[in-house]
Amino acid sequence: MRNLTLRQIKIFLSATKHMSFTRAAEELHISAPAISMQIKEMEDDMGVALFVRENKKIALTTAGEYFLVYARRVSSTLIEANNMMERLRGTEIKALKIGSVSTAKYFLPQMLSEFKKDYPNLQIKIEIRNRQQLIELLRDGELDIAIMGQPPKEMDTRIEAFASHPHGFVANPQNPLVEKVNVSPEALNNFEIISRESGSGTRALMEKYFAEHRISPIISMEMSSNETIKQAIIAGLGISFLSLHTIGNELANKQLTILDVQDTPIIRTWHVVALAKRNASQAAEAFRYFMLEKGAEILTKSFPSM
Repeated sequence: MRNLTLRQIKIFLSATKHMSFTRAAEELHISAPAISMQIKEMEDDMGVALFVRENKKIALTTAGEYFLVYARRVSSTLIEANNMMERLRGTEIKALKIGSVSTAKYFLPQMLSEFKKDYPNLQIKIEIRNRQQLIELLRDGELDIAIMGQPPKEMDTRIEAFASHPHGFVANPQNPLVEKVNVSPEALNNFEIISRESGSGTRALMEKYFAEHRISPIISMEMSSNETIKQAIIAGLGISFLSLHTIGNELANKQLTILDVQDTPIIRTWHVVALAKRNASQAAEAFRYFMLEKGAEILTKSFPSM
């Protein structure tokens, strides 16, 4: 691997992220044939195939999967080295990459509005993804810090809680369970459930509740958008299990109601998460301290009834 270049590693990582040479080319603003040529040169230099190519689709070989682990380490180390050089130069970090689960987008703007008062010139890039996608972005070094409910166990991360995060079952005001108190979990078997997609932390928490109470409601719809789910509930298409931080406006407007189901709401925790072995940038550290000091206060003001 004496001829391996950092540019080739970047191309390899992009190709594995998208599992497409064409999409990697779009991300890196070069041609798809150039991507293929660079990958071929890497394979020739290493003496092993990194990808299986079949019917215009690609997949990692065993060698490719092993090399991916090392390529990610190289990329993460270079990002860490750049952050340290910025610190040593005393350069003000002007960019911050924050990842957030989609549920947090209901309060993140208020957080950033307060944060930007102290850092008005800071450029902030936000990635709104589900939990699994955020974990992948963190692992690949594409985020400085992330906000999520259920932190990853499969990576060495620095995890710090900053606020409580309630979840519960939600219906429109016409649902027959609305007027009932202490509803048994078994009653949910009589209703269609509108669920978040697999990979979502909310979905995982709901499935855990079902398993613990030995119930099996019918999941009639699966959606990746909290907004779409809320509109479906309002239209009477079913009930759902949601973060209660997503329904503040609908509760105030009496479009949605929180059901009084036994053992709910389930109180989880909001966390700020960063890679443990990576030196954080000045901007990431500033945002981390801000969330730990003021995050809970801002959430309480935004959702006073919770």
